[in-house]
Amino acid sequence: MFKSKQKIIFYSLILFSTYSAVTLGQTWDEGHLTKQGQITINYLLSLGRLDENIFRREYYSPIYYSLKYLFLQTFPMKYQVEANHLVNLIFSFGVIFGIKQLCKELFNKKVANITFLVLFFFPAFHGHMSFNSKDTIIAFCHVWIFYSFIKYLKNQSTDQSSKYFYNIGILSAVGTGINLFFLGSLIPVFLFTIYDVFFAKKICNSNFKKKFFFTDTLKSFLIFYILLVIFWIDTHPNIIILPFKLFLEWAFTDLWRGYPFILINGDYFVYKEIPKSYLITNFIYKSPEFFLVSYFIFFFALFGSNSFFSKKFLIFNYKIILIFLMVIYPFILLYFTPFSIYDGFRHVLWMIPYACVIPALAIYFIIENIKSIYFKIVGATQLILLVYFLFNFIMLTPYHYTYLNILNGKAENFYQKFENDYWGSSIRELIYKTKLNKNSRIIFSSCGIAEDNAKYYLKRAGFSNFNFESLDKSEFIIMTNRTTSIKENIYSSNNITNCFDKFNGTDISQVKRNGMVLSVIRKIN
Repeated sequence: MFKSKQKIIFYSLILFSTYSAVTLGQTWDEGHLTKQGQITINYLLSLGRLDENIFRREYYSPIYYSLKYLFLQTFPMKYQVEANHLVNLIFSFGVIFGIKQLCKELFNKKVANITFLVLFFFPAFHGHMSFNSKDTIIAFCHVWIFYSFIKYLKNQSTDQSSKYFYNIGILSAVGTGINLFFLGSLIPVFLFTIYDVFFAKKICNSNFKKKFFFTDTLKSFLIFYILLVIFWIDTHPNIIILPFKLFLEWAFTDLWRGYPFILINGDYFVYKEIPKSYLITNFIYKSPEFFLVSYFIFFFALFGSNSFFSKKFLIFNYKIILIFLMVIYPFILLYFTPFSIYDGFRHVLWMIPYACVIPALAIYFIIENIKSIYFKIVGATQLILLVYFLFNFIMLTPYHYTYLNILNGKAENFYQKFENDYWGSSIRELIYKTKLNKNSRIIFSSCGIAEDNAKYYLKRAGFSNFNFESLDKSEFIIMTNRTTSIKENIYSSNNITNCFDKFNGTDISQVKRNGMVLSVIRKIN
């Protein structure tokens, strides 16, 4: 009976996320990444005779994009965007299953199941599950590499142990091909493995052989390197020197990256001046209320009832330190390095699965102690917060990544707090619902969106006589609340606003969720 209920819940989650996947519009990077995969596949299959350039091609080994491009060719062109979203969704579910398996290894099945649900409903993760071909795949590689290390340490003496290191090699290549800094995100995992093998010996089995560890590491590295350079076509002239040369260029030269302006809790910043509090601010204002309260409950339980966890789980303190390292590592990295990030949690999405383990342990603690009147009150409070969150979560469908919690104040002012639909995925719905005459001549301009995506959906919606021009030649503007400069060519935080505030006029069409405006078509005054 219990398993039947689990299956019903699981299939309901699949249906819900599938609906979101096929109703979300195409986003900023999707077309570019698909093209990147196409160019790489054409180059490889033609043995270098078909060679087309694309922006920043030399800094990527698009293993995932290339293989996905091949698979997507089995679908009609009309449904390529939806098919792309569904493929990404499968790998995002792989992340959730990965953290579930990891929690089963470190804790128990109950904690694993709770973590599964907490991660599924975490808005910043759920919202990216279908259209984000970068950060969700990095999270997939990260979680399964961590899991593979744990399994290898526990099972090295078995015949199947080497497969875990082969998996690590393959996944490391896929992740590095998407982001050359990927291996840097695994530093806590590498350090933990070395510490456990050579010093602590708490997770590795009693028959662990260091000699096999070194040989398996070498095999894993060879798999990683060979797979990486096969799809890194710009390194083919010299596969020994060019990978390192291009990595150093990417890491240490002043290359322009990402979006130039950022809006954080009502304050504007240029990309290189992002405050060190960026991640903690996003964590506080973009996490569900029950999630934040769970952290307080966990720390209370950890310091007030540590014996509970110690009795339930072997070497609990050792394991929880490891989880905390995974969570706080990006905060430390951002604080002590010059790296800048943008778009909320996007660039540290791999951290979110580990961050969900702490609330899962807190919920598990409440459930196991629910007979106490005190924990009945705490549990009831958490349940109220959970229901409140789930209502808001469902009402945001399918734009869950735009979620802001109750600490942000009034919804009508959210557009001045954070960039909400920074992916531009609501443009599909915006265009489909507009009442503009599809046969009349219409001239648009845009702000904060990918114009190619708007053109794609205008054509699909039946608009045949439109064009995009500069603002002074346009009658309408399509926009999100993306940040933009007030005056051109002045790179200063005092010269930043958002598209909604910059361009006045009358809104012809809006996409709105929970009182928050995500995108508009505005008639320019």
